[in-house]
Amino acid sequence: MNFLIAKIRERRQRDQKYWKLLSIEEDLYTVDPSMPHVPYNPATNLDEDEWFSLDSFSQHPFFLPFLKDEFNSSAYLQFREQDFSKLDFLFSYQGNGNFFCFQNITKSQLVRKKCIYLDGYRSINGEYVYSEDSKLIPIHSIPDAIYQKDIDRLYFKRLSSITSIFDGISVLFREATNEETQEFLNNPMISLENGFNASNVKTPNRKRIALAMQTLSRFDDREMNELFTYIRQYCNDLRVVDERAFVIGSEDQLKALLYGIEQRYYTTPVDQEKRLANSVVSLRDSAS
Repeated sequence: MNFLIAKIRERRQRDQKYWKLLSIEEDLYTVDPSMPHVPYNPATNLDEDEWFSLDSFSQHPFFLPFLKDEFNSSAYLQFREQDFSKLDFLFSYQGNGNFFCFQNITKSQLVRKKCIYLDGYRSINGEYVYSEDSKLIPIHSIPDAIYQKDIDRLYFKRLSSITSIFDGISVLFREATNEETQEFLNNPMISLENGFNASNVKTPNRKRIALAMQTLSRFDDREMNELFTYIRQYCNDLRVVDERAFVIGSEDQLKALLYGIEQRYYTTPVDQEKRLANSVVSLRDSAS
C-alpha cells in the first residue's frame, strides 16, 4: 500500500504539520530506479531525462529527520479540509518503503472553483456530480525530489523547486553576501573602474562569486599565475593593468572573469575554435 502525506504550514511548533491525505495501491509518482543522474553542480545543465543527485543525504543539516524512522501510517491523522489553503508540500511513501517522492505545492496550484466531475471512485458505474466549491490538488507524474532510502540518496531536477521542502538546502548554490562580494572585488587580480562596487553586482554574478571564491581558495601561487594567463588568453575584451589585474567596470566584464576562474573557456582540438562551456560535468563524478 502506498500513502500520500500532506505537509501544512503551521506557525506553532507543537501543532501537527503532517497529515495523511490518502492511501492507494498504485504508485502516485513515476520513479525509475535506474534514472540517469549526476552529482549536483550548479554549473551543470541537465539533459531532459537526467537528475541531480546528492549522496549521504541523511548527513546534511537539511535532511528531514522522519525519513530515518520506520514509516507508520497510523501515526498520521486524516487530512482536514479546513487546512486546504495551508498545503505546503506532499510526499508519497511508495516502492515498498524505499522511495519517498516529494512535490512542492504553491498557492497558485491550489484550485477552488465550481465544476462538474465524474465520480468514478464512489460509484461503480460512475456519475456526474456538481460541486459549488471543488478543491483540487494537482499531482504531477514526475515529483520534484525523490529520496531513495536504501542508498541514502536524494534526486532532484531543480534546486529552486525544493528549497521550501528541505529548509537550508539552498546553501548548495547560495549568493555571496555583500561582505563576500566586496572581498572578492578587492582581490589583487581585479582593478575596479567606473565606480563599480558590490552594490552593482546582481544575483547571478553573486552566485558565481560564491563558487569562484571556493575555487580560488584551492589554488596556490603557481596555479593563480596559470589561471591569470589562461583568462588573458580567452578574455581579450578584459583590459589588464600592471600585468597583474583585470579591469572590471560592469556586470558583463565581471561575468567574463568569473567564467574564466571556473575555466569555462576551451579550444576544440580539431578545428581550434574557442568556445564557452554553458554546462560543466566532472567526468570523475559522472554517474548513470
